Amino acid sequence: MRSVLSGAYEREQEVVADLARMAGHTILDVYASKFEVRYKGPDDPVTDADLRAEEIIVSGLSREFPDDGIVSEERPVSDEARRRPRVWYVDPLDGTGEFVARTGEFAVIIGLLEQGLPKLGVIYRPVDDVLYVGIRDESAWIIERGERRRTWVSAAAPPNPLRLAVSRSHRHPLIDVVKSRLGVVTEVPCGSVGAKIGLLLSGQADAYVEPSPYTSKWDVCGSEAILRGAGGFMSDMAGGPMGYDELDIRNRRGFVATNRACHADLLAAIPLSELQRGAADSNG
Repeated sequence: MRSVLSGAYEREQEVVADLARMAGHTILDVYASKFEVRYKGPDDPVTDADLRAEEIIVSGLSREFPDDGIVSEERPVSDEARRRPRVWYVDPLDGTGEFVARTGEFAVIIGLLEQGLPKLGVIYRPVDDVLYVGIRDESAWIIERGERRRTWVSAAAPPNPLRLAVSRSHRHPLIDVVKSRLGVVTEVPCGSVGAKIGLLLSGQADAYVEPSPYTSKWDVCGSEAILRGAGGFMSDMAGGPMGYDELDIRNRRGFVATNRACHADLLAAIPLSELQRGAADSNG
């Protein structure tokens, strides 16, 4: 069964969907074993699953699209690659901490940046065998248990209740402030960035606020493309674009991902002090 949307970026969709699944299968092989955990830095684990998945994806993209740049988490970031007209951003194992904790809430994320904008994305959840595919501002699909279906984000917005995806293991204190300002909010705890974006894509959550500066462009490029394909929206916490042209690979100003209908409400609920902190981090 074809897992891609017809029309724009058809070949790219087919390639990255296949690569994400191949990487996911390799991740599950390691997941089922007694794997070793190493650390690149404090609270920054890496395993053979990260490295093997990255090799599958990067080698496949290099073979199929030799003129494109590739930026991937487990290898040095190349400024030359980021300056190319088309750049693939790859998180081969989004949520390595969740992988190590064996929560199952991890994902493979691949995104295509073209002319400075996320155009195509895939998120693959290996444990659940769920694939999300999307084209920016056009359409998004979920492929699950052999069935493909078109998907849209929810339409919930205040004063109606909202469901907010939050980190299961790194819940930020700002969430309490946002909740108190929004009114009736139900938390939906989840693991990795890709897993939480999947909650929005499947209609299980309406918004996701990530205040911390510790996510990177490979977390959000593919995620933003799919989210916008499903009718959603993503910005930094000040409401600006994600800034893929910035030298810093980190999302220093955090991000807000929503169903679009409640985006302005989420931005308004973020304290000015947090925005000033984000600006300082970005300029520092």
